[in-house]
Amino acid sequence: MVYHSAQPAENSAMACGCALLPLRTKVRGPAPLCDGVDVIDEAISFYRANVLFRNFDVQGPSDKTLIFLELCVGQFLKRFETCKTKVDGVKMVTNLALEPFLLPGDHGFALGGFLSTPNNKNEAETWRGYFKQAREELGMRLVEFCYTPEGNLNKYWMAFSSRKFLNKAL
Repeated sequence: MVYHSAQPAENSAMACGCALLPLRTKVRGPAPLCDGVDVIDEAISFYRANVLFRNFDVQGPSDKTLIFLELCVGQFLKRFETCKTKVDGVKMVTNLALEPFLLPGDHGFALGGFLSTPNNKNEAETWRGYFKQAREELGMRLVEFCYTPEGNLNKYWMAFSSRKFLNKAL
């Protein structure tokens, strides 16, 4: 049984079928702020269990946000393989967070069946801005999990770098 997001999507803005949930972050962006556990914490803590499943029964817009963030976790883990030290990992996270990424509806987008295409440019930019901010925060938090206090790769996290969530990759 996969782990689903516990974040309530009722009062959240929506873009492309995803809930734009509050984030605990210092990164500038359009996401509302929160103090407790956020969807990024859920994506990190559920990734190692959810990556073992081939199917994911989407139960709402919060799950769609979680699915995209878990694909981002997989992308970060794959890139961490080449970064042997924590300093290199932080540099890579900064560069990856600033790289452009595909929107729902673009040719080659990994989650074409899960997310709807944006209705207008404003919705597309809102989605892109939210997930740019979320990816940057996710990467910075993930560095703390994937590297030991000595600055070396954590083998217990890197064991999942070769796995793909839902057999998809960004």
